[in-house]
Amino acid sequence: MGFKFTLLCDLLSNLDNSKTAKASTAARNQNPDIKTVAQWFARHERTIHDAKTDRVALLTCMFPEKRTDRVYWLQAMQLSRVIGRCLGLGSSRLSELNRWQSPGGFDLGACVETVMRQAENYIPAGQELSVEEIDRAMVRIASRCRFSGPQVRRTRTAVDVEETLSKLYRRLSSRDAKWLTRMILKSYSPVVFPQNYTLKKFHFLLPQLLQLQNSFEGALEMLASDPINNFPPNPDPQTARSLNAIALQHMRPRPGIKVGRPDYYKARSIKHCHQMVNGRRMSIERKYDGEYCQIHVDLSNKYTPIQIFSKSGKDSTADKDKIIPVIEESLRTGLPGCEFTSRCIVEGELLVWNDQSGQVMDFNKIRRFIPRSGTMIGVDNDSPPQPYEHLMIMFFDILLLDDDVCLAKPHRERRLLLQKVVKTIPGRADLAYQEVLDFNRADSYHRLEKSFEKAIAKRWEGYVLKASDEPYFPIYSTGVDHMFGRWIKLKKDYIPGLGDTLDLALIGASYNARDASDLRQIKGLKWTHFFVGCLLNPDRVKEGDALPHFQIVDVINRHNMSIQTMQTLNQIGEFYAREPETFEGFHIDYGHEALPTATKLFKYPFIVEMLGSGFEKPSGARYSTLRFPRILKIHSDRTLAECISFYELQLSAEHARAVPADELEERERWSKRLKVGGQLDQCIVRSRSPEATCSDTDDETNPPSSQAHQAVTTFGESLMDASPLVEGLVEDSMIKDSHDHPLPPLVYIDETTLPTEEENSVLESIILVDNENLSSRQHRSQKDGKIAWQESSSFSRPIWATKFISARKEHSQKLYGAQEPLSGKLLVPTSPKQKRKMPPQSPLTTIPIWTPGTSLGSFTLPQMYEKPSNDRDLDEFVRCLCSDESASSLQTSNPYTASQGSRFGIVLFDPIATQLGKEMHRLAKTLSIFVDTGICPLPSMGSIFFLGSSMLECDLRPDDLRFCLRDTWTDIGRDYFYGCLSWSLSKRSEDISTGRGELRSDSDRYCYDMTETTEPPVSAVSGPRTPWIEMSFDETAIAVLGEYISIKPLAHILYN
Repeated sequence: MGFKFTLLCDLLSNLDNSKTAKASTAARNQNPDIKTVAQWFARHERTIHDAKTDRVALLTCMFPEKRTDRVYWLQAMQLSRVIGRCLGLGSSRLSELNRWQSPGGFDLGACVETVMRQAENYIPAGQELSVEEIDRAMVRIASRCRFSGPQVRRTRTAVDVEETLSKLYRRLSSRDAKWLTRMILKSYSPVVFPQNYTLKKFHFLLPQLLQLQNSFEGALEMLASDPINNFPPNPDPQTARSLNAIALQHMRPRPGIKVGRPDYYKARSIKHCHQMVNGRRMSIERKYDGEYCQIHVDLSNKYTPIQIFSKSGKDSTADKDKIIPVIEESLRTGLPGCEFTSRCIVEGELLVWNDQSGQVMDFNKIRRFIPRSGTMIGVDNDSPPQPYEHLMIMFFDILLLDDDVCLAKPHRERRLLLQKVVKTIPGRADLAYQEVLDFNRADSYHRLEKSFEKAIAKRWEGYVLKASDEPYFPIYSTGVDHMFGRWIKLKKDYIPGLGDTLDLALIGASYNARDASDLRQIKGLKWTHFFVGCLLNPDRVKEGDALPHFQIVDVINRHNMSIQTMQTLNQIGEFYAREPETFEGFHIDYGHEALPTATKLFKYPFIVEMLGSGFEKPSGARYSTLRFPRILKIHSDRTLAECISFYELQLSAEHARAVPADELEERERWSKRLKVGGQLDQCIVRSRSPEATCSDTDDETNPPSSQAHQAVTTFGESLMDASPLVEGLVEDSMIKDSHDHPLPPLVYIDETTLPTEEENSVLESIILVDNENLSSRQHRSQKDGKIAWQESSSFSRPIWATKFISARKEHSQKLYGAQEPLSGKLLVPTSPKQKRKMPPQSPLTTIPIWTPGTSLGSFTLPQMYEKPSNDRDLDEFVRCLCSDESASSLQTSNPYTASQGSRFGIVLFDPIATQLGKEMHRLAKTLSIFVDTGICPLPSMGSIFFLGSSMLECDLRPDDLRFCLRDTWTDIGRDYFYGCLSWSLSKRSEDISTGRGELRSDSDRYCYDMTETTEPPVSAVSGPRTPWIEMSFDETAIAVLGEYISIKPLAHILYN
């Protein structure tokens, strides 16, 4: 009889019913799903391990998504039609079955249950459907599809899909039919098995066996072999450890069955990576942007001696047969010099090589060489392969060599063995680029940083770090920590502020029922997919003589945004949604035929900032767009004119892929961005990642939900919520501050434009050695101070003691060249505040300047958890900034700024001795405390500019009127600008899309919660409110310090 399918449906229904229990407080300590699974296995263990039960069929029904070798060719639309005919539904019941297509309704499985409940099938005792019968039926259906695996296709017979499924559905209850429908669609969502625990309850060795042989058939065959077949399926923990040690001696990979892959962690910064390595010796390998291949060689197999498996585990030998001759030549199979006699398993990356350029080509080029199940897909708009372009295999690991299980060897030994086995062939077969770094060295952080700068400058995808002294899987060692045997991926788009970011428009939306089942936590869900558009006619739109004309370049879904962003788009988009047939606000073109159709268009498109991992040419398209895009935030204060146009998108893609002409200059630029991004990441708690550990299939294949980096989350969040791996990146004092002091401000990090460097800049030589992880530092000498300070504290208005001559001749000539009227619109002052008979004063004599208490002549290692000693000076600086004297002085240098009630301040800091991110964060908290406590009235808005203290080394005359000129500050910003911190007391927090808390209820939907308790709307709150504070890194921002474009004649900037 086998195992009854209804018993499995009992487990699925119990897991589905435990959703309420999982939301309770008790679920934090113990997952209710674990208890449910344990009880079910205890009840049916004897039946599961009975000789009449086909355990492969049972596991297949439990985990249908694992059967990548089976493709049923039945999507939800086709399956609903088949089910309707199988059940003989009339028009009314058929209409009810199709409710799954409507937003906010049920999925197809739930609709099948509803329809069948109206006329339940009578199932006699003993006639219940078994998992074995279902598995045989699904194999027959999959055998007809050319995208199924070769072994499945070999069983092909004439099959009538409707007749086959009809026999199944007519022997099922309505409840069980629901789960069968979801099984066919390969998703039991919203039910998710606790996979590792479920496999262990099936047999305690099964998770490890699936690592060595990643198929249910192979793993169960190993379980049936001696001596493992004598082991009990669920022994006590101590016995399990002993039996596990015995089993390891008999567990080995087998050619023809794919080996699993290790888990890996994502490094969110250089420092984060350095912490995870924890002093180990690491192999740093280049991550190639190609298709993963696991190559199995079995010379005893006369028909297919070489098999190639993809990352998903599917046998893709037939599609990749063009590379087989290269593999045979490189491994020297059957030739003298071959290092194995019969069997071998190696790993590599399949790439496209260009003989003319001598380089690896972009990832999208590979689809011109590799068909999918015999069909070339998405190549209609691609240029044909050139004679000098061809496939190449890049080997990077060896897993088996005859009877030697290399998986148990440390990586350094596997690498040496791989070098012996593989013969390199220029442009055809090679070994992956590798560096070895001992992280016990004092300079390991600096070396990793420099190596990563090189990788980014060369436009590499990134690095994969593997411990040199650890085996392929952790199962070969005992008593190890959670990092043992796990790789670390280091890519620039994992690090905040370093990915490719663009402002794009979401112009429409559509609904997909399959994705909706994973978004049930969103009430009133109307759309699951959103259409990204770029203007084709930006100039005509700006002139106002044409309607906007968009080209849809991409479609994004739950994998490309957080749940909060999805909820915001659904809630606000409801007010702007229009029917495409009647909407005339703009025109749209679809970029390629594979794109779905938008069912709604937004009268006012959403402007979003999107992060991507480089650019790619989509399948079937003629253009490039962001690869793996993720929404960072929604900008409600930006217009379509500020979005990137279609032409600009293509230019950005071309620039991002182009290898720079001056690699040294490019490396220095990325060095600065790495440091700024790393410092900011220490002071800002990011939003929760779905998982810290990623497994075999990474985000490049199946992007996880909520993967986008959020700009900011609340500082009061649990650090474990932010990420279990970033605990060391956030100071303990931050947690205390959230309770002992007023709430810190909302801080928006504008990472789109970071400071750039100019050639021969003094700043460049300083910032490149800013590395807080170095154990020793070189000391720089500095000239004696040339500034006399009005007070002994670390801030003051500078009184420059001497007239200087610039030490930098070239810079001096540019800064203090002949005073000629500068280009721009002139405005003759008319208001009393702007009228003046005397020339203005230099801003350097009117704006408060603060120098944090660090030595400018030498530097020491900053103590991250030590409370800064100059908080009092910082308070005095802010008080000076708020004073009436400061406002009065500002009128003499920046009259327009003073008339707007704004203030300016300058911070001169040493980038070697002071961390920019920490200093900006400390200043932001101080401003917030001033507002919350009412210590001193804070101006309604203002900006504080952070400049490198190396500016003091240049001989400058602060009272020179050229400091009133905008061009002067533009030049200064180019050489010394690091960042700008701006605040506003009038800007409302609801103008942002990511903030401290969740969106509230519909009644005050646009307010963000600033505390954990319910508060009245912002407009109803009395007393001071938390300011909106923004950090930006656009060097042109400092130009506002100069409000004039000419002194003689006096000409003020024209402000709108």
